[in-house]
Amino acid sequence: MKQLGTHHGGAWKVAYADFVTAMMALFMVLWLTAQNDTLKKDLAKFFQDPYNTPMDNSMGVIKSDSEGGQSAKDKGQSKGKAEISDFKVLYEMAQEFMRLLNIDSADPTQKPIDLDVTSDGLRVTLYDRDAHPFFVENTADYTPWGSFVIETLAWLVQRHSFKVRVDGFVAEGYQGTSWEYTAWELSSERANSTRRLLERYGVRAAQFQSVTAWGTRRPLPFMHPTAEANDRVSVSLVLADPFNVLDAKEQEAAKRGME
Repeated sequence: MKQLGTHHGGAWKVAYADFVTAMMALFMVLWLTAQNDTLKKDLAKFFQDPYNTPMDNSMGVIKSDSEGGQSAKDKGQSKGKAEISDFKVLYEMAQEFMRLLNIDSADPTQKPIDLDVTSDGLRVTLYDRDAHPFFVENTADYTPWGSFVIETLAWLVQRHSFKVRVDGFVAEGYQGTSWEYTAWELSSERANSTRRLLERYGVRAAQFQSVTAWGTRRPLPFMHPTAEANDRVSVSLVLADPFNVLDAKEQEAAKRGME
C-alpha cells in the first residue's frame, strides 16, 4: 500500500522572509551607527523631505560643505527646500489656527472659515453665515464669536510677523438703509472694522498693507452672486520677506523723487 506524504504548508516561507527582513534591518542599523555625523544629518534631511534630497543624482553620493562648497545645482536644491519648508510651516499654522478655534463643520459648504495657503502666505476667509455670524445683521459690528476669531487671528499675525491685507465683500441683493449706504459702504466698514479689531488685539498699524472694499463686485467662483457665502471678509496674511523687498524699492523710489 502506497503511503501518502505529509504536506507541511508554506509557513516556513513566511518565517524565512521575516528573518531576512530582520537581518536587513540589523545591517542598516549597524551601518548607520558606523557613519560620521555629517552623513547622518544628510540622511535625516532626506527622509524628512525626500523631494529635495541633497544627494547627487548622477553620482549617488552625498556632498558635504567641506568638499569645495555648493554647486549651482546644490544651491537650487537648497532654495527649493526652503520654499517647501515655508509652505509646510503655513499648513501647520492653518491647522493650529483651526484647532484653536475648535471648528468642526460636518457640511463643508457651511463652514464659517476657510484657510488657503497662497503663493505669498495664508488667506483666511470669514463667512458671515446665519449659523455662525461674524457681524450683527446688516452692520459692521462684530459678534462676540467673531471678536474671538479676530483675537485668535491677531495672535497668529503677531507671533509670525505677517503683513496684512483686508478685503470686504457683500452678497448681491443687499438692501441698504438709504441710497447713501449701499453694499460699498457696508463692505468698506466691515473691512475697516476688521482692521480696527486686529489693531485692538495687538497688530501694529504698520503691518497693514491695504484695506479694500469690493461691494458686490467679487462673488465667489461657481457661486450665485446672492449666495450667503458672498457675505465675507478676507484677511490675507503675507510673509514679511516679499514686502520687505517691496518696501525697500518704494523707499528708494520716494528718495529719488525727493531729489
